[in-house]
Amino acid sequence: MTKIRVLQIGTGGFGESWLRVVNSYPETELVAAVDIQQENLQKAGKIAGLSEESLFRSIDEALEKVSADLALIVTPPPSHKDLAMKALKAGLHVMLEKPLAHTYEEAVDLLEFSRYFDRKVMISQNYRWRSPIQTIKKLLLDGTIGKPGYVEYQFRKAFKFGGWRDHYSEILLEDMAIHHFDILRYILGSEPEEVIAQSFRPSWSWFAGNPAASVFMRFSGDIYVNYFGCWVSRGNETTWNGDIRIVGEKGAIEMINDEIQVWLGDATGSVETRKIALHQMPYDDRTTSLDHMVKAIKENRIPQTSIEDNFRSFQLTCAAIYAAKSGRRIKITNGKVLDPEFPKL
Repeated sequence: MTKIRVLQIGTGGFGESWLRVVNSYPETELVAAVDIQQENLQKAGKIAGLSEESLFRSIDEALEKVSADLALIVTPPPSHKDLAMKALKAGLHVMLEKPLAHTYEEAVDLLEFSRYFDRKVMISQNYRWRSPIQTIKKLLLDGTIGKPGYVEYQFRKAFKFGGWRDHYSEILLEDMAIHHFDILRYILGSEPEEVIAQSFRPSWSWFAGNPAASVFMRFSGDIYVNYFGCWVSRGNETTWNGDIRIVGEKGAIEMINDEIQVWLGDATGSVETRKIALHQMPYDDRTTSLDHMVKAIKENRIPQTSIEDNFRSFQLTCAAIYAAKSGRRIKITNGKVLDPEFPKL
């Protein structure tokens, strides 16, 4: 198979950088772009070198006039379900920017709909492919600290987006924490079984909703996670990956400011500490996401962050939001949330 022909839907904001990712990756060809804003389209044409005939204001017109293999959807979450369904009906593979959908019901609908098509559907959880996260994954796979017992996870940023994000009721949990929850599922190789959460809005917040939350999770294998995140933080900030401390029977792995150190030993004897060189990736994180999707299409295999897998990360996010709003302890068994009211809040 030659280059994968990409139709990108959404070229404003984050979409601009995706245009560059697709253009620079050697196994893809950007054949057209869609955006409802003419200004965004004109800018996309200049960035990607697309002609006027390859710029569209609607996905329907683009699907009618352009031959493509893959739809890359980089739009606000409320549009994800409908755009992905249209692309699948037209015979395209689909790659979505996270999150999978705007609501849990939409995610369920899209997941079930996708099963009717012999096409790959993947969500770009690009944080997985960053060098520090890959390094932690390798250390855990190698059994460096033995069986993990608990994880401390902190995320602190003060960031002003503007636009639609400012109006979400649970902006941290809805838009940011899914990156960290997906990282947890990935590095631990484990699934959440219980969730308790509380969210709040500090008085100085520029977000209308709650930009801070504390989430306590129990994962399979009796691994406990204490997560705190804040998007209106004061003082020292973390990186976008956050700071992670994983404690196991043989020691601990610490990632602070994307630097990793391993502590081996116990309280009764000598402790060995060493800094770990980061695992080097051939591409940046988002190009690696695209690479996974392209390889999955060409080799006819399921991508690691397929819709089936990513639904679990999205479900955990929704469970945390529901727990924060309801004050309930949420239990998850075999991928099902055991609460008759979920997600009716």
